[in-house]
Amino acid sequence: MSEVRNILLIGRTGNGKSALANVISGTNKFREIEDSVSETKELELEMFGYQGIKYRVIDTVGIGDTKLKSKDVLNKVAKACYEVREGLNQIFLVIGGRITEEEIETYNLLKQVIFNEDIYNYTTIVRTRFTDFEDERRCEEDKEKISQENEKLTELIRECNKLIHVDNPPVKGRSATTNKEIREVSRERLLKHLIYDCGNYHPISLDRLNERISSYLTEKVQIKKELEDLKKFQVEEQIKMEAERKRSKFNSILFAPANIFQ
Repeated sequence: MSEVRNILLIGRTGNGKSALANVISGTNKFREIEDSVSETKELELEMFGYQGIKYRVIDTVGIGDTKLKSKDVLNKVAKACYEVREGLNQIFLVIGGRITEEEIETYNLLKQVIFNEDIYNYTTIVRTRFTDFEDERRCEEDKEKISQENEKLTELIRECNKLIHVDNPPVKGRSATTNKEIREVSRERLLKHLIYDCGNYHPISLDRLNERISSYLTEKVQIKKELEDLKKFQVEEQIKMEAERKRSKFNSILFAPANIFQ
C-alpha cells in the first residue's frame, strides 16, 4: 500500500460531514455533533486501508460556520488542497436533505479559485441521513426531488460524478448495535464507489494559491463597495426626484391663475 488516495470532505455545518468521515475511515476519530455549530475548526485527517489500498480522509471546516469569516473558510479549504497536491481521489460534497444556495456558491468558488472545471468529474455528492438508502427506487425519488430545487443544483448533479445515498446514524444508546451495522453497509457502498467509479485528480499548480485567494477576496470587496455606492446613488436620486416633484407641485399651485380659486 504505497500510493495514498485522498478523499476531501466539504459541506455545510450540521450535514453530518464529520460523522461521514468516521463512517468512511471505520473509526471514531472525528468529533460528531448534531447542531449547526461546526466542531471542525482545523483540518482533521485519518489514514485507513481497504482492499490493499491506502486512503486518507480529510475533513474540512463546515460551510456556513457563523464563527468564521468566508476568508477564513476559504483559506482553510486551501490548506486542505496543499495536503492533496499530489493527487485527489474524490471530493465528497456532503448534503443533508437539500443543497442550499450557499453550498452551491461555495463549491463553485472552490472550482473557480482553487480547482478548475475538471473537478466536476472527481466530485461525488453524498446525501447523508437517508434511512432508505438501500432502496434504489426511494433513492431515485429523492434525487429527483433534490434536482428540482433549482437550475444550478440540476446542473451540479448532472456534471458531478455521482449522487450516493447513505445513512450515518449515531452509534449510541439502545440502537448502537443496529446503527453500527447501518454504518458498515454505508461504508461498503462508499468504498466500492471509490474503487470502481473514481479516478485521480491532480490539482492545477498550487503556486501563488494564497495570492489568487487574496485577489479574489479583494475583487469581492471592491464589487461589494461598488454595489453599495450604486445603491446609495439610487437612493439619493430617488430623494432628489421626490423633492423635485413636490417643488413642481407647490409651484403649480402657487403660480396658478387667480380664476382657478374663484
